Formats: sequence, structure tokens, C-alpha cells
Amino acid sequence: MGFPRFIHINQATSVPAAVVVDAKIVAEEIDKLFPSCKIDIRPPFRYEEKMIEHAKIADIKQPFEKQPNQERDNMTMMTIPLYDGFVMQKMFAEMIPIEELSLDHIHIILTTLLTCTFSEDDWRYHGRAVICGTPSIISITGIIEAPAKPREFYLAQLDGMAADNGSLKKKFAGRFIDYNDENKITAASINYALQVIFFFITSGEPFCNHKDCRLFNAHWQEDLIHTIEKRTLCNHHRNLAKNL
Repeated sequence: MGFPRFIHINQATSVPAAVVVDAKIVAEEIDKLFPSCKIDIRPPFRYEEKMIEHAKIADIKQPFEKQPNQERDNMTMMTIPLYDGFVMQKMFAEMIPIEELSLDHIHIILTTLLTCTFSEDDWRYHGRAVICGTPSIISITGIIEAPAKPREFYLAQLDGMAADNGSLKKKFAGRFIDYNDENKITAASINYALQVIFFFITSGEPFCNHKDCRLFNAHWQEDLIHTIEKRTLCNHHRNLAKNL
């Protein structure tokens, strides 16, 4: 498959202020690997709140087609609202100019909304940091909430430390990405943006099994931090990028 000629990055809104990513740095890092591709940074996607509410998940243990009626039965059981990533993707795709829907264009939308997808393995929704496709969605909140924190963090919560979450976060500081950590959030966004690009140039294979590679599919925060500290691609993906 050929390499797209254009990459469009839509910035995330600055609300909430604790979830910030530097889209310019993301674009610069992509440009280093793919200098022949034209990259532009665009304003945040504008959408009506009523529209995006249709993607909201009320019951994490039911697939989207069986979700309660949001207008009639608006459940608030989740601290952070979840949105079906594929439903969001379909909504956003309808907002892309028709001339930019070809394979020459990659659209990456940075958002503070927490995206999720339904898994039939355990019959529930799971938070996701990235949804690949047209457009691709990188959830900044998902970077913080989707990969799991260290096991000891959850064991401490079970031992009764959950009431003092601030102290618990201080105890495990550095072992997970938290709100207000713009540098790590931006670095992780670069990883996910690269996964999006390789999703297209490899016909659907965005991840790598090498734990040092930026394309590693990190299920744990510590693994994600490890890859952003390494700041590298494995030999296979580095050579693939050079060949393109």
C-alpha cells in the first residue's frame, strides 16, 4: 500500500485544562519520520453537544445497540463519561470534506472525550486511547485512563487507601501518566499518532510486539511510559518508515 500524502491533525480543546497535548510537537515528530508527507494542524473539530451525546455510553455491560435511551434514562454511574469510539468515528467522518476522504489523507483527531469499544470477550466496554480509521481518534483522557496503573495501586485501593487518592497517587508517582502531565501526554500522543499512520501503511497492523517500540500496544501505564522514554521504533518499523 502506498503512503498517504497528507496528514491532518485536529487539536483537542483546552477544556479541561488538566488534559493538554501539544499538537505542534506531535506534528514535528511525525515529520521527522515522514518528511515527504505534508502535515497540517487544524482547530478542534466542532460538533453539537446533542450530536455527540448519541455516542455516550450509559451501561458499560451492554453493546451500543442495547444502550438505555439517553434522553429518557440518562444514567450517571460513571465518574468520567464514556463514548463509543466507532460511533464517534462515524459521526466525525461525515464532517470531513469529501475530497479528503481518499487514501491520500490521514485524519487524526485529538479529543479530551474518553473513547471506548465494546469487547465480546468479557461483554463490556473498555476505555481506548486510540481508534484507528477515518478519521482516527486519539483520546487524551484515554491515555490517562485506559492503560492500567500498576497492580500495587489497585491492591492499595482494596486495602482501604482509596479514600485518600491523592496520597495514593503520590506513592506511585512516575509509574503512570496523570492529569496535568503535558510532556508525557504529548509523548504518548506521538506514539498513538504513529500507530495510526502505520495502521494505514501496513493495511491494518498498527501495533508491534517489541516492548521498546513506540508502536507497542501498551495495556499497562508502565509499559507506555517505557516506550515514550525509549523514543524509538524497532528495526523492522524503522526500516519500513525509511523505505516509504
